Amino acid sequence: MKTRIHFAPNYFYNPTHPITIALIGVGGTGSLLLARLARIDHALRQVGHPGLHIIAYDSDIVEPNNVGRQLYTTSDVGEYKVINAVNKVNMAFGLQWQGIPMDALPDGEDIRANIIITCVDNANFRVQLARSLQYPYKGSEYNTMFYWLDLGNSRNTGQFVIGTLFNEKRKIEREDFEQVEKLKNIIDFFPDLDAYDTPTLQGAGCTYSDKLNEQSLFINDVLVAHASDCLFRLLYHKQIQKHGAFVNLESGRVNSILV
Repeated sequence: MKTRIHFAPNYFYNPTHPITIALIGVGGTGSLLLARLARIDHALRQVGHPGLHIIAYDSDIVEPNNVGRQLYTTSDVGEYKVINAVNKVNMAFGLQWQGIPMDALPDGEDIRANIIITCVDNANFRVQLARSLQYPYKGSEYNTMFYWLDLGNSRNTGQFVIGTLFNEKRKIEREDFEQVEKLKNIIDFFPDLDAYDTPTLQGAGCTYSDKLNEQSLFINDVLVAHASDCLFRLLYHKQIQKHGAFVNLESGRVNSILV
């Protein structure tokens, strides 16, 4: 059986601008992912790549129950999450990434980027976003939409999925592997995803102890580590053999989603 491989679009091989990323949500998952994106940017620049440019969206303010569970400290309480998180990364790595203290609109008009990343606990938002991304924007290279990466989790489990938004025909004739052009997104896998918008699955507690009972302290860390590695392979090696995974902390298993 041939190995199935997905290759990045032509623009990713020799980009003339930093790869643009719209990061939606900087809470438990998004704040941790933002720090990893900074590390990916630094690594890419060391090999002559123009790196990444991030525009992050989130209207939430840091609350006491976010400290320790998300990438915020007690001194951050009361500040906009996205402003605080992006400023930390900019200062640490000398970047000029942007933080917008408002929620992104699911119609996609204000999130035109090469890669859209959703780290939200609102399944209905993802369903609406999927509808708008059926006709992804294609214009200047730096804001043409190529991929949608979604990360989501419950108490002890989580998943990430990278789906394609482009339709580039580039057939590579080889006998040792099979080229895969289209990658399914999260809605392709779960068409009824909005049925998961329930307090039982998403959590409704307000105190720190409530949150720990509703969600493992490290599910976000583990999920972000796997998603970041997959994204880095796509950007650095320009090819991937998996485009997602299901993570289960209770069983200790990670089941990859092959392309």
